[in-house]
Amino acid sequence: MAGRPPPFRRRQCLLRRAQKDPDAFAEFYDAYARRVLQFFTWRVMDGEVSFDLMSETFAKALERRGQFRGQTAEEEQGWLFAIARGELSHYWRRGAVHRAALGRLGVPVPSLSNEEIDRIEELAVLEQQRPRIAAALGALPEDQRRAVEMRVVEEAGYPEIASSMGITEDAVRARVSRGLRALRVELGDSSSMTERTG
Repeated sequence: MAGRPPPFRRRQCLLRRAQKDPDAFAEFYDAYARRVLQFFTWRVMDGEVSFDLMSETFAKALERRGQFRGQTAEEEQGWLFAIARGELSHYWRRGAVHRAALGRLGVPVPSLSNEEIDRIEELAVLEQQRPRIAAALGALPEDQRRAVEMRVVEEAGYPEIASSMGITEDAVRARVSRGLRALRVELGDSSSMTERTG
């Protein structure tokens, strides 16, 4: 699994290149796979299901890459996470991962070993950190809590948060910064609630 991608301002929109060059989609996958996997693992609390949901999300992104109209890395991230949120919603309704796009593309999902599943869940800091993070978030003032949730948990961009909250981007940045400082004090440096740059 790839590490955290570089900040948005330091790299190009990978999905635009992948529209003309399917091989470039691998770079897009490498940039976001770990974050998408964590997104699912934090929500379903199951490493194997999270991996299946991530696989279907990227299969749909590959199928639909020609529909992407954005120009920036932040826009491609928003587009990808919209697909991920849709997959999560389908999973909650059906109680199972529907591998439609993977089937259409003929992509088999490899079986994970117990060690790989454990590693996925460890990376998402499920067992020890999730209850502490939830409690620490709940203790924040409402404006900071919502800003942090939108930025870190939902992975929304500053412009989207500012529009949603009816405030400036600078005000959003200040709320997120204050909220994360408070969380670091409460949780210590082991928290996975880190700022997404960009």
